[in-house]
Amino acid sequence: MTKVVTVTNQKGGTGKTTTSLIISYGLALRGSRVLLVDLDSQADASYSTLAQYDPFKTSLEVILGDVDIQEAIVTVPTDMLTHISLLPASANLATLDIQLTKRQMIDAQYNLSDALKEVKQDYDYIIIDTPPAISMALLNALTASDYVVIPTQADAYSLKGLGNLSNTIDAIKQRSNPELKTLGILIGRYDPRTKFTQAITGMLEDTSKQLHTKIFKTKLREAIAIKEAQGEQRNLFEYDPRSKAAKNATEFIDELLEDIAELNKTKQNGGYGND
Repeated sequence: MTKVVTVTNQKGGTGKTTTSLIISYGLALRGSRVLLVDLDSQADASYSTLAQYDPFKTSLEVILGDVDIQEAIVTVPTDMLTHISLLPASANLATLDIQLTKRQMIDAQYNLSDALKEVKQDYDYIIIDTPPAISMALLNALTASDYVVIPTQADAYSLKGLGNLSNTIDAIKQRSNPELKTLGILIGRYDPRTKFTQAITGMLEDTSKQLHTKIFKTKLREAIAIKEAQGEQRNLFEYDPRSKAAKNATEFIDELLEDIAELNKTKQNGGYGND
């Protein structure tokens, strides 16, 4: 069964796109068929893949119902993998809320979920990169998803806003997606050598309880290889597969898959363990 994972945090600069790309390429490297959905008007995930696409056939047009999703999905070029596709973003995604209001669409938060039903059978995983704001793009992502991953950093500003995100996730669970589960908070640009980082990590542990979730054991450490790969528009696993950063990312994928398997097992046994 296809598993849909939204990567989100309403604060900017927390590594949402980096995390989305790591998950997508990491899963594809293991033979999974992956669809990366870009819902951020900055379109950084789309840019990073080097995929060619029609700027008028994007996730915006799919959510608005103007374009069939199969017409918008494109193949991601790579020398290494053959199982990644992309539903690209448009800069005009910033106008999504206004356009949905003008069209007076009922239950518009279901639009992406409905569109994905058409292609779910083609993929093992669908990974959704979201904008740094609570918007209709995010509500569409959460309504369509099985799981949420929240990337953050070990700094004081990253603590802000997680409470609002918690409220948004709870509202989605109550109204449009009761099966939604938060897999965990992923700390990126992590430097374990500083006492400040250790203190903030402890505070994030407390914050994670508000989201009925945990801090992932794996932290993505500060690494130049990640920035270099982004600069060359290449995925980390292809750019420097033997780097500490790639090993670190692989460990995160291992933990992610273990958690998903455990949640599926718990669901089959009649309940979830993180509520």
